Amino acid sequence: MIKRVSLSWIILLLLFTSASARVVEYTLVIEEKEIFIGDRTVRAMTINGRVPGPILYFREGDLAKIHVKNLITEETSIHWHGVLVPPGMDGVPYVSFPPIKPGETFTYEFPIRHSGTYWYHSHTDLQEQRGVFGAIVIEPKKPRVKADKDYVVVLSDWTYEDPKEVLRTLKAGREWYALAKGNAQSLVGAVKAGMFKDFVKRELLRMPPMDLSDIAYDYFLINGKPESSLKVKPGETIRLRIINAAAGTNFYVEYAGGPMTVISADGQDVVPVKLKRFLIVIAETYDVLIKVPEVGAFEFRATAQDNSGWASLWFGRGEKHFVPAMPSPNLYHTMGKVSLKSLLALKPQDVMGMSNEDVRAGKFDRPGMMGHAMKAPMGSPTRSSEEPMIQPADPKDRKGKRFAYDFRPLAPDISSAGELAVEGMDSRRPWPPYAKLRALKPYTPAPEKPVRVIRLTLDGDMERYVWFMGGKPLSESDVIRIRKGEIVRFVLINRTMMHHPMHLHGHFFRVINGQGPYAPWKHTVDVAPMSTTVIEFPASEVGDWFFHCHILYHLESGMAKVVHYESYTPPSEVQAVRPYLYKDHWYAWAEALWATNLTEGYLKLANTRYDLVANWEVGWEGVPETDWEWLFFVKRYFNRFFKAFVGADYLKTDRRELRGLVGAEYLLPVSIRAFFWMDTDGGHRWGMEKRLPLLPRLEFEARAEYDSRDFWEGELSLNYVLTKRLNFRLLWHSGYFWGLGLNFWF
Repeated sequence: MIKRVSLSWIILLLLFTSASARVVEYTLVIEEKEIFIGDRTVRAMTINGRVPGPILYFREGDLAKIHVKNLITEETSIHWHGVLVPPGMDGVPYVSFPPIKPGETFTYEFPIRHSGTYWYHSHTDLQEQRGVFGAIVIEPKKPRVKADKDYVVVLSDWTYEDPKEVLRTLKAGREWYALAKGNAQSLVGAVKAGMFKDFVKRELLRMPPMDLSDIAYDYFLINGKPESSLKVKPGETIRLRIINAAAGTNFYVEYAGGPMTVISADGQDVVPVKLKRFLIVIAETYDVLIKVPEVGAFEFRATAQDNSGWASLWFGRGEKHFVPAMPSPNLYHTMGKVSLKSLLALKPQDVMGMSNEDVRAGKFDRPGMMGHAMKAPMGSPTRSSEEPMIQPADPKDRKGKRFAYDFRPLAPDISSAGELAVEGMDSRRPWPPYAKLRALKPYTPAPEKPVRVIRLTLDGDMERYVWFMGGKPLSESDVIRIRKGEIVRFVLINRTMMHHPMHLHGHFFRVINGQGPYAPWKHTVDVAPMSTTVIEFPASEVGDWFFHCHILYHLESGMAKVVHYESYTPPSEVQAVRPYLYKDHWYAWAEALWATNLTEGYLKLANTRYDLVANWEVGWEGVPETDWEWLFFVKRYFNRFFKAFVGADYLKTDRRELRGLVGAEYLLPVSIRAFFWMDTDGGHRWGMEKRLPLLPRLEFEARAEYDSRDFWEGELSLNYVLTKRLNFRLLWHSGYFWGLGLNFWF
């Protein structure tokens, strides 16, 4: 009876609020249109004909009524990022509601419960990358900050490629994007940068090249443009509402006119703190105050974290004052220690000393970086250097893919980027400023409230491009169960070399940052490489809520879970479509070499755990008759080191043979890929393969195999990258001798 009375009071309160609140109504039309971005006209997914979409303005206490009309040929959705809404209005397909079908209109309706700077975006497939996003500004009932002007600053990234093709390229493990944006790594580059020992250490530890952003973007944008200006007057105080709406880019932001005063993070007010430069990760928002100097034009610059490009916003008129150039990231720097234990480790996490057993034992529960790696606490760089010279605003340097067709030997190598600095260890390349953020009011959970601690590892494989939470992708995941009234603590342990901006829908959480009861409240938090971030929140928003990495391509590749309140039952229409949330998509690609002595290649179809592969080799040089072999595999992926497989071998040398086989692949120290199989004729085969980037475009490859039918086979090759899809190849084969050819990827 008590529960029924309480529910009745809640319903009456909501009805009263709705009846008395000001209704603010918008119509958002999602459609494909041609617009100008960067240096060309593109076909984008627009909201009301623009990218980004219109700014939605509300006041705390309003009732929002937003009609979303779908005029594209696929399903869509809109999520209100950071805004507390009922679970059915959160806009996540298959979690909150069924997606909006082509030609349909869905009306979102929810009370505005709090103020701040937020944003909205599609939560369907890769639509956010194509332009479906915009800003939200919610004014408080009583103004708390005085400024002469108030501007929204939406940061984003843009690629002229189809985002689905981008994801397929990542799934294939191609290194093209690192080369195209000047972040490539190579043996000669390591020597040039004085990082040869780190290069060898990385090879011994079986680690892939370090990466801060997976994609080479064509442009970085502020309010849809690479460069623009705002109308201001000398001496004015300007409030900038900075929103990182990028799909794959964290940004360093800095203002040439002096330090910025941060007054709000993720819409929640903080004690004002002055910062010269800080990192805003994907999906975060920061409100800052800046002062317009009396004379001159001053740049506000958003620089991609990997230093591949930037966007500019200008304040004032007259002589231009640029933001100082940043050192590029030292991607050769390798975390971890080489030891006999790490060399003999059987799993990737064990190499870094972060085993599942140690995670369960709570060894990594404390916020900050792991003891075996770097010692810097969260947000506190340990070294500083003098700033480099002012960087001129050369338009070509804004473009993220400016090295794609630069054929100078080391031009695309990060060693050629000038001065390098280690992320988080050099004050010129700081991590997010969480350690300096302090809430205006203290919060201490009631001691009688139960605390639920949930440890979640963040794992991934850059080469396969799969991303996991708690050791599983979304397609294999169970929900995270919590109860209303609890204090929920997430211990997020990042065992990868990438930053992961983690966003929890439907809640604000405290970032445990050393500020005690004044820990800041946020909705998105960065979990830095090889580090732990701890967040905590009162479980008060009953529903099903998405929790995921906000790098769009990580989300699409599995780094997500559903947080489920045990007392909540989703509506029947949501239950009917929920299985679609866990669908594991397949991706296909192929590679073929056509040379003067042979042809070889493969066809592959892959999802998160399985590969369906067909390999061929046909040789004619140096043999009486053309020899050929077809290999067919079904491979099961367990981790970056280990795969098991079954298959068939169809071989023609002196005679034709067909045999079944079963075996495994394993990655040895020095990143040597080894395999072994037994076949149905009682024979076996084993082999090893090693690839070594000598220069950004030049790779050496060696392969050796032994078959129990008394034959060895070996191949040495040099591969030179011409384009994303085309390599030139010089090779020697033990059976077919020397050859020249072209290697195609499609």
